[in-house]
Amino acid sequence: MKGLNAFLVALKFLTRLPIRGGDNTVEAWQQSVAYFPLVGLVLGLILAVAWQVLSLLVPSLPRAGLVLALAVFLSGGLHLDGFIDSMDGLFSGKDRERILTIMKDTHVGAHGVTAVVTLLVLKFSLLAALPSERLRLGDLGLPPSLILMPVLGRWAMVVALTSFPYARKEGLGSLFQAGRGRYSLFFATLAAVLLAWFIMGPAGLIYLFLTALVSLGWCSWLRRLLGGLTGDTYGALAEIVEVFFLTVYYLRPW
Repeated sequence: MKGLNAFLVALKFLTRLPIRGGDNTVEAWQQSVAYFPLVGLVLGLILAVAWQVLSLLVPSLPRAGLVLALAVFLSGGLHLDGFIDSMDGLFSGKDRERILTIMKDTHVGAHGVTAVVTLLVLKFSLLAALPSERLRLGDLGLPPSLILMPVLGRWAMVVALTSFPYARKEGLGSLFQAGRGRYSLFFATLAAVLLAWFIMGPAGLIYLFLTALVSLGWCSWLRRLLGGLTGDTYGALAEIVEVFFLTVYYLRPW
């Protein structure tokens, strides 16, 4: 029951799905990190089904736009908000304390607006360019890239949360025990490995490995710059990983 409760807490935190239940205890919040890739799977399946249904109704460009809008809606814009705040701070050219202050500011600056528009245009273009494809196992007609994309994005957040310190004294990282939780990292990684293999076979594992490199690079840079990560940078990482995955998948080197 503790596992189910932690999964429901993760679902309620990372999505806007109408989920009932889930006891929001500190223990449940800390345990919920392990279930982030499974939340990504839920989101991916919803996006893939929507993609398949829309393929019967509209051309590729509006389909890509509608699926992108659905992805933003399902997450409540949580990760996009973190991306905007992160870019506002990181592109400011200020010192550590000023960057953290800018990130915490509720107002949106020019750097954040420019970055998020660029991100959304890139993601839309990559979604519009996705080839017609089928799930590796079974004949469901679901695009595997859309299923794996949110899995990788949420798993990257687990790497950041469990392996790197939090830059602030209080906040989201404190609640999730940032820099700790090796069990959560092991469980989430095992789930991500199994899902990547099931969805795409050996190629899925390559995408997972590349995601790990991007995540470690992002987190290491922020630790040097800020002394750790923040809640905003966790969300930014999820968005960066998703665009990175779609880009590499579009190139299809294997």
